[in-house]
Amino acid sequence: MRSLPFLALLLFVCTGVRAQHTPQATITTMFDHMKAGDTTGLRTYFHPDATLHSVVTKPDGKTVVSAGSINGWFRGMQKAEAGDWEETLHYTEVNIDGHLASAWTPYVFNYKGELHHCGVNTFQLVKDGEEGQWRVLHITDTRRDAKGDCIPVSDQSPRDAIEALATNWHLAAANADSTVFFDSMADDAIYIGTDKTEHWTKEQFLGFAAPYFARGKAWDFNATERHIFYNPDQQVAYWDEVLDTWMGPCRGTAVVKRDGVNGWKIAHYTLSMTVPNDKVEEVIKATGEKTKERK
Repeated sequence: MRSLPFLALLLFVCTGVRAQHTPQATITTMFDHMKAGDTTGLRTYFHPDATLHSVVTKPDGKTVVSAGSINGWFRGMQKAEAGDWEETLHYTEVNIDGHLASAWTPYVFNYKGELHHCGVNTFQLVKDGEEGQWRVLHITDTRRDAKGDCIPVSDQSPRDAIEALATNWHLAAANADSTVFFDSMADDAIYIGTDKTEHWTKEQFLGFAAPYFARGKAWDFNATERHIFYNPDQQVAYWDEVLDTWMGPCRGTAVVKRDGVNGWKIAHYTLSMTVPNDKVEEVIKATGEKTKERK
């Protein structure tokens, strides 16, 4: 078996074992070993009863489930040259209950630098290793030929993708590009405007906004501040922002959800006007709305 220089390999294996405090870290280490073509110490990351299965849909629509072998998989790694096998994950969604975890990882598999196939891995992991690490109990994968709908993994980070979504969404309104603006929203999206009656579905919001887009310019909001919150284990994120608008400074908050392997869409957006604390009384008088008595 080919191996890394002994000292580097020892450091890689020992520090790798101690680092396995998350399911994500175990999965990442496993694929690092596979790309290196070296299985030394890899058994540490697998439960003794670990199993493999593949689910393949044939052209005639028939589903075929086949069992694999962990040892057979290791032998294949040992025969490959370093870099020949490279499995890249679009993202990893992790759910944990106690010492049991499940992970969903859409992937693409490259063989000798060429896209070979793609699919989804599902992992079950248990936290029972001697070093307190998460170990793989089971892997099931699906496989689709590279000639199908395999999409290369984006080199854009989720945060950058969400930032671009937010910026381009506001820009689409300024440019009266209704296609980009409303395609950026999920079909079941909700938009909440500054008026208390403005709780719109995507269809209702489109009906309201259509005349503005038709005249060539809807509205021009520019973010002067934005904060993005993203949990890499989940596929829902959100941002809040301060906007420069014709109404003065406004605040927007958005919930976004993953759309496909490399995309995001807006599921919920709230726009609110900002009111300085010392101007609240004036605003109350201007709106004429009834308010609760102060205690």
